[in-house]
Amino acid sequence: MERKYVTPRADYREKIEALGFDFHGDYWREEAYYRFTSDEIERLEKATAEAYRMYCEAAGYIIEKDPEWMERFLQLPPEICRRIRESWDADELSLYGRFDFMLDEKGVPRILEFNADTPTSLLEASVIQWQWKEEVFPELDQYNGIHEGLVQSWKDIVPAGGNVHFAGVLENHEDTGTLQYLASTAMEAGYSTRVLDMNDMNLQDGCFYDPSGERIGHCFKLYPWEWMADESPDGCLASVVWIEPIWKLVMSNKAILAKVFELFPDSPYVLPCFLSRPESGVYCKKPVFAREGHNVSVVDIRNWEERALVRETEGDYNTGAYVYQWYVKPTVYGGRYPIIGSWIIGGEPAGIGIRENRTEITDNLSEFVPHVISFTI
Repeated sequence: MERKYVTPRADYREKIEALGFDFHGDYWREEAYYRFTSDEIERLEKATAEAYRMYCEAAGYIIEKDPEWMERFLQLPPEICRRIRESWDADELSLYGRFDFMLDEKGVPRILEFNADTPTSLLEASVIQWQWKEEVFPELDQYNGIHEGLVQSWKDIVPAGGNVHFAGVLENHEDTGTLQYLASTAMEAGYSTRVLDMNDMNLQDGCFYDPSGERIGHCFKLYPWEWMADESPDGCLASVVWIEPIWKLVMSNKAILAKVFELFPDSPYVLPCFLSRPESGVYCKKPVFAREGHNVSVVDIRNWEERALVRETEGDYNTGAYVYQWYVKPTVYGGRYPIIGSWIIGGEPAGIGIRENRTEITDNLSEFVPHVISFTI
């Protein structure tokens, strides 16, 4: 992988806004790009498929053999745990998810986490960077089958002729843009759609209804399962086909990183991770539930005392439990620290998007940079 410089398109802001990407600010950058060989992309695709297999096995182990783990580490009530088991046993289908990988000094993708429930940076990874590639490097390829995968996955999840509601916090501009993009992929697949705010969903007798009084049968929610479990346990148990399904709650936390390491300690993609503070070593300390890089720090542990090497990022997640993931020094590319977001669509690897920062911890100020594939570097 190599970071290269390129001249931005003179009218790129107008072009990406025309595609619905009007919440970009300075987040989308195209004065640089990353270039991969086809062999490197094959390794990323293999790592993504294997990572998802391990996560599914870990989730299945927890749900089927150690359900108390959900109550102990995720603080879930028994009725939610039972609903998770029902969802898992019914094989309720997942639409998408995003692994965050860091390449180590040998070029091996190492799993930092899995955004299994409400991953964003989707529109830019699928449509926006493809448009950039087609205009700037039409002769090259890009690892990007995200849009086509989403269209097909709707057909796998929702019966033909069905309706899909899309719910989220509409006052959040990025969430609204993501919902509208996903709704467009469902429409392309042949479904009628409606985007609404989570607060406009009316729960009556175990069913949800939209403001027009229509019963909500299939609902994509850009709203974390752990928030729903805390705010509305009855809503979690409602008669709705949720997308993502509730079993994704078992994956959409960082405690599962420790379970994945416990089950697959020899995987080249898995970093050692623990639910309690180790005795010594350098670790990345992360809240079990957190988003956008909040409350993350790199710590050196000596005799059970922590010494921060990188100050903790700000956020509202510093009151709960943490995990300790073995620290691997990232490779720096042109003064930037890139994270590869590798997408799982319909259970299969589908493409990547790259966010980079000037510090080691990726957060909501990280910038999105496109990529291409070439046969030589």
